[in-house]
Amino acid sequence: GGLLIIGLLNFISLETDLVKAFIVPFGATAVLVFAAPAAPFSQPRNFIGGHLIAGATGIVVILIAGEVSWLALGLANGIAIALMVATKTVHPPAGATAVLPVLNGITSFSWLLTPVLIGCLIILVVALVYNNMWTKRKYPAFWL
Repeated sequence: GGLLIIGLLNFISLETDLVKAFIVPFGATAVLVFAAPAAPFSQPRNFIGGHLIAGATGIVVILIAGEVSWLALGLANGIAIALMVATKTVHPPAGATAVLPVLNGITSFSWLLTPVLIGCLIILVVALVYNNMWTKRKYPAFWL
């Protein structure tokens, strides 16, 4: 599953520029979705919601801070964690998603559509097909 996801995302990245520079958090998401598909952190609500909330948090922090600093990085990650806990969308790899806008000066909310949401939806489709091919797996364990 991880081979399929990272290979597919890299192929799409090279051909369309949709998911470039977002492979690291998605690689960690692939570990959870394919190695622990029943875990709460691996469910669609968590990985999609977690990445979107964390990404939006990072964008807001860099818009307010205006520059990369230890404080901006810490705030992006800490606030994203708090928001994921509050919304029940905790997804550990999304901690990296929160710091990417700060590190890279990403200030456009369109970044949440491409690469974040598009990449999450690709992972979801592959996870649904791959995990449900096996008789001992049922994915997702829950949607909401």
